[in-house]
Amino acid sequence: MVALKAATAEHHERLERRVDIAARLRSRDAYRELLERFYGFYAPLEERLRPYAQTFPLRPKAPLLARDIEALGGDPHTLPVASRLPPTRTAEEALGVLYVLEGATLGGAVIARMARDLDVSREFFGAYDSARWREFKSFVDGNGADSAAAVATFETMEAWVCA
Repeated sequence: MVALKAATAEHHERLERRVDIAARLRSRDAYRELLERFYGFYAPLEERLRPYAQTFPLRPKAPLLARDIEALGGDPHTLPVASRLPPTRTAEEALGVLYVLEGATLGGAVIARMARDLDVSREFFGAYDSARWREFKSFVDGNGADSAAAVATFETMEAWVCA
């Protein structure tokens, strides 16, 4: 996990700067738009990860995003979805992808607290806790994950979410 964190640190920091969560939490509309962009990335990517469900535990976030979007008056079924996605040809690549998705949700606990002022549904950002992260980290440490796939996930997510 240390190698993954080191390989992706620059990409992670750039994505956080570009997404600018604080600005997205200034209004319900801006928050919904952010969730819609995430949904457009997570939904097709989680579908691609589905074949690995027997290999390691998957915790789909797209349904949580859909519920949050609907609670804000949006319709996730009408949203565009990303066609450019990171590689998931091997279990190691899939774990590299999941490192980014799971880590984003872990950081969501802070965002969920920030979003309280908007009085909005926070299922997506409130879905994770440190115990789940430790479980995931242990699994990755025991099985390995592809750092290049993790980097590609940050890059494709940034291109989609910040488009």
